[in-house]
Amino acid sequence: MKKLLLLALLGGFFGSCTSEVQEMSPQFDHAGAILASLEKSKAYTYAILDQMPDSLYDYKPTPELMTFSEHYVHNALFTCNQLANRLQLENPYKDFKRERDFTKEETIQEVDRMYAFMTKTLEAMTTEDLEKEIEFGKENIPAWRLFHIVENHNNHHRGYSLVYLRMNGIVPKGYFGW
Repeated sequence: MKKLLLLALLGGFFGSCTSEVQEMSPQFDHAGAILASLEKSKAYTYAILDQMPDSLYDYKPTPELMTFSEHYVHNALFTCNQLANRLQLENPYKDFKRERDFTKEETIQEVDRMYAFMTKTLEAMTTEDLEKEIEFGKENIPAWRLFHIVENHNNHHRGYSLVYLRMNGIVPKGYFGW
């Protein structure tokens, strides 16, 4: 009987500890984590953009591929379009028309605009906004995952640009790791 009483008391004690821990656990700071990751991404992207000479921003290894500049402008368009459309925001590219290759300076301006939009969007979102389900592809995902999806797309195009650098005899510098 004493053992049962002791077990009941311990069970009650551990049960109350568990519920206190759950109540006191803060929600994960998705915005803070994504913003920290974006800063690394941004620094690495600018290091790569800086290494390609302005005269090679229209470089593409074969006719069917994008130019060095197009990779970055395309990524900025994709990122902002995805965020704006899926989060019901005003799109900074709603009236954008790309009718020619961009110079180094113009390309960097578009990358600036993309990162500024991502940062502004994240800073304006609450934890509840980031946890809200949105449609992507054929599934519903929390909104915070959309930022990882667009960053994955950024990595894809940044990878191309590393190859473009090497094809022009430039050894890429500046990998920033995570």
